[in-house]
Amino acid sequence: MSEIHIMPFQQKDTAEIVDLFYDTVRAVNRADYSEEAIAAWAPEEGKENILNEWSPSLLENQTFVARMKDQIAGFADIRADGYVDRLYVHKDKQRKGIASDLLMEIEKWARKEDLPLIWTFSSITAKVFFERFGFELIREENVERKGILLTRFKMKKMLIEE
Repeated sequence: MSEIHIMPFQQKDTAEIVDLFYDTVRAVNRADYSEEAIAAWAPEEGKENILNEWSPSLLENQTFVARMKDQIAGFADIRADGYVDRLYVHKDKQRKGIASDLLMEIEKWARKEDLPLIWTFSSITAKVFFERFGFELIREENVERKGILLTRFKMKKMLIEE
């Protein structure tokens, strides 16, 4: 197995990250979401918009990139308020510890920043993963994308005891 290297995001990574997002949602999340939901979540005609929207937020957030050899194998980002915005692993690199390494890096950063908790909106697909890492369910909800309802879970993990 190739070694995983976690490094800070660079703007030149954006296009590869957006491609990884599209490929992963369309391949991995298909098990838990309908074709209509996948098309609303990662619309082909919206790829250029996502590229333009994500570039500033990936720079503003604390963003980590996992590399295996010369390929981006995954990425994750967290806002200053502890919101884990995105965490995706390449469709062909699932179950190799990449998401775990990225989440541990995010948690390490959050602890260094003295954040009391981290939180996210998890997909159906990722919910069990987050639970394994100590995230608790706050609520299940449906969010509308292009007229289609997508199920997601608001989850949190306390980093400082209440």
